Order: sequence, then C-alpha cells, then structure tokens
Amino acid sequence: MKTKKWFSILAGLVALLSLTSCEQSDSGKVSQWPAVQDCDLHRESCRATMGKASVSLKISPHPIPIAKPLGIEVELQNLSAEKVELDISGVNMYMGYNRVTLTSTKPDHYVGTSMLAFCTNQTMQWQITLIIHQANDRQIQIPYYLETVNR
Repeated sequence: MKTKKWFSILAGLVALLSLTSCEQSDSGKVSQWPAVQDCDLHRESCRATMGKASVSLKISPHPIPIAKPLGIEVELQNLSAEKVELDISGVNMYMGYNRVTLTSTKPDHYVGTSMLAFCTNQTMQWQITLIIHQANDRQIQIPYYLETVNR
C-alpha cells in the first residue's frame, strides 16, 4: 500500500515538473503590454499603445460571429516585427489551441483568418493576444478581450 502511495506522489511530481518546463522563456525577452479594455472589437478596431509604439487590431465582420471565418487585420506603428501571430483562448472555458501566423501584405500591415470555436456556454469570454516576434528572440504580447453570447 505504501509503495502505491509513493508511486502516486512521484507520478504527480513528474507531471508537475513536466508542465512547468514547457516553453520556458527568458522573461526579459517577453514584454507584456497592458490589456486593451476600453474598446469593443464587435464594433471597431482597437488600438494598444506603449510609448510611441502602437498596434491596431481589427476583426471582421461586425459583430464578430461564432464558428465562422474571421478576417484579421493588424497595423503596427513605430514597431518592428519579424513575425506576428494571433492567439485566441477561452477565459471561462478551455477551447483548445487556436494560434495563426499573420501574413505581411505591406510594411507594418498583417492579415489572416481565424475563427472563434463554438461553445455551449451562453456567454463566453475570450482573450485575443497579438504576439509580435522581434529580432534577438524578443517578443511583445498584447491581450485584447472579447465577449460573445450564443443566441
């Protein structure tokens, strides 16, 4: 019986260590901007600003539908990027991995498509994070928030 208990404890520790070792990064190379909260992505593009740099995110169509293709547009000002990704995650329910790499169509302008997964919750909160990859493995993460209601 004691062997079974120790095995369970050991298995739990191994699982915990494996989770904490996933995607470790140099925290000095990741810059987290404040969340954009004073904007409604269902009606307009939303802008995040840090110093002289700004990033605009537009998702269409309006209002943003569930389980339908979404057009994504990102505009950078006073900010360099080697790659831009958009990550969508559920806040009040895990909705799986949903990250897309956006394509540069002209300097400082990126586009792509994504989709909000269908959820059985009546109201769903989403965090939409722009991940801007820069030189020397530096990264800027900008969270935007969105709420959808199943009707």
